Amino acid sequence: MDNFKTLKRYNTASAKWDSVKDKVDTDDYLVFSVADSDYETAPEIKHALINRVEHGAFGYTMLDDQYYQIVTDWFERRYHVKVRRNWIVTAPKVLTALSVIIDQLTSAEASIVIQTPVYNVFYPAIENNRRTILENKLVHDAMLYTVDFDNLENHFKAGAEMLILCNPHNPVGRVFTVSEIAKMVSLCKQYNVILVSDEIHADLIMPKHTFTSAGRFIDDYKNIILVNAPSKTFNLAGLQSAHMIIPNPTHRKKIKSYMTKRFLYAPNLLAIEAIKVAYTKCDAWVEAQNKHIYHNYLLLKDKIRRHNNTIRLAPLEGTYLAWLDFSAYKLTSSQLNQHFIKYQVAVAEGPHYGSHCDGFIRINLACSNAQLKEGLKRLINALEQL
Repeated sequence: MDNFKTLKRYNTASAKWDSVKDKVDTDDYLVFSVADSDYETAPEIKHALINRVEHGAFGYTMLDDQYYQIVTDWFERRYHVKVRRNWIVTAPKVLTALSVIIDQLTSAEASIVIQTPVYNVFYPAIENNRRTILENKLVHDAMLYTVDFDNLENHFKAGAEMLILCNPHNPVGRVFTVSEIAKMVSLCKQYNVILVSDEIHADLIMPKHTFTSAGRFIDDYKNIILVNAPSKTFNLAGLQSAHMIIPNPTHRKKIKSYMTKRFLYAPNLLAIEAIKVAYTKCDAWVEAQNKHIYHNYLLLKDKIRRHNNTIRLAPLEGTYLAWLDFSAYKLTSSQLNQHFIKYQVAVAEGPHYGSHCDGFIRINLACSNAQLKEGLKRLINALEQL
């Protein structure tokens, strides 16, 4: 576990940590909200970036043949998806990619399906482009969330133009099975719906689970777009680089034209360096990180079971995000978080991911074992005072 020690992130312009400091009266607070990790990235990436900085020149960048080969190799090796070089379109971040895809590939005021509860920024990505959100609410039994396929098909029958899939799913932690992905692809094909699969958590897979990329079905249906980035896996969100995999040439031409007109066609220099190293030298580090995250999940599960069996925890199949139901306490998520902050610990509130999720919270497990233990101690202490 020594490779995953929590760093001091106060006063580092961290969206996760520095956004909370005005709410507490001490530096001794812990944050489990925003989805980035609190330990160092893979040492190979850190060393490569140090060496690149020491070079001293930071001029204009371009993507060479090696870059494209490394990305295509990663997709084939990790996700069993054969990506052609010309399918790859870069973007500053996944959310930029999603926004551009929505804007360019759907009609004005189109309806777009999302599977809620889901990553909170999906909502403004759709609404800011003046499209209509259709919720295909995930259903759950004992906190294991699954797709309501009847409702999904009804949305398609009503004319939805796009499905945005989050797989692995944030915040409920599902890694959808090959049969689930196949059925979603089949319905999209039947109703000519564009399937956009946000696979940013694709490398964060827990034991006994296997990730199935929607890209496995591209040969059968070309209106699939994959959106991915190294940011979650390697804690590189601040370097801002993502990939769109667009096999449909008409769709790709529209997206590339839009990106080129706005000069959004190349990652920054340090992102290029980081991606090359991450995708060639860091597989073992990724597997070690997954073991660490799963160990943290088991710790969380055990602490909750010992404290109060009225708290329900979703099984973690992928991501580093734990999804918990505190509704037995009869408090809103905001009230719970405000109470927790009094004990110097902050979490993410359920309604951010779905309006029907009040009383739920999300906890980020990408931290040291020591940080999680201390955070859980504070949370349990806070709950005992309710």
